[in-house]
Amino acid sequence: MEHIAAIMVLVGCMQATDACREVPAPIEAFETVDECRELLSPAIEATAGSFKHAYGACAEVDPALFVEDATIEWHVTASGRLQVKVQVDDGSYAVAVRRDSNAKGRN
Repeated sequence: MEHIAAIMVLVGCMQATDACREVPAPIEAFETVDECRELLSPAIEATAGSFKHAYGACAEVDPALFVEDATIEWHVTASGRLQVKVQVDDGSYAVAVRRDSNAKGRN
């Protein structure tokens, strides 16, 4: 059984940061956060080809706590950061991350 330690979230915006939508990531789940981070910049660049603004983040999840029935919430801040929150059904676990500072969205 594969243990998930990180997920990739990609968001594309056609106009301002309030008109965004989640974009399917080429790979959504990773066994390590480093694996996710290695592919994050190319994934953001690929997303930027279809949107005016593109954002991405790798959210770390505890493999022991992560279950299929989790909610993933995201928000692009006014400063252009993607915040991701992963919450298990019972609300006992949450992670907030920002867009990788090395990954550049297209402006």
